Amino acid sequence: DFEADTDRWLDVRWDDERAAGERFPARLALTSLNEPGSLAAIAGAIAEEAGNIENLTMLARSPDFHEMTVDLTVHDLKHLTMIIRRLKRLRSVSTVVRVNG
Repeated sequence: DFEADTDRWLDVRWDDERAAGERFPARLALTSLNEPGSLAAIAGAIAEEAGNIENLTMLARSPDFHEMTVDLTVHDLKHLTMIIRRLKRLRSVSTVVRVNG
């Protein structure tokens, strides 16, 4: 029985004090307006929430919109949620979702 075999358990809590200072990878898919300053606003919003951008990939470009993925590191799920919330408030961002990557 898996529940009785605690040797097979893995602690995955991000808010554990022992993990203080640790960062975890996350990937976001974004659609933003194709206008001057939109990428700077996205990077600035992530930086203001103390997220760390590891990689940014443009997936599609059109005269009006850009689709991209942003790989970043965060402290925990609450931290990631704060970053997503901040990005959604940007006028230049039309969609932002967490994706598995």
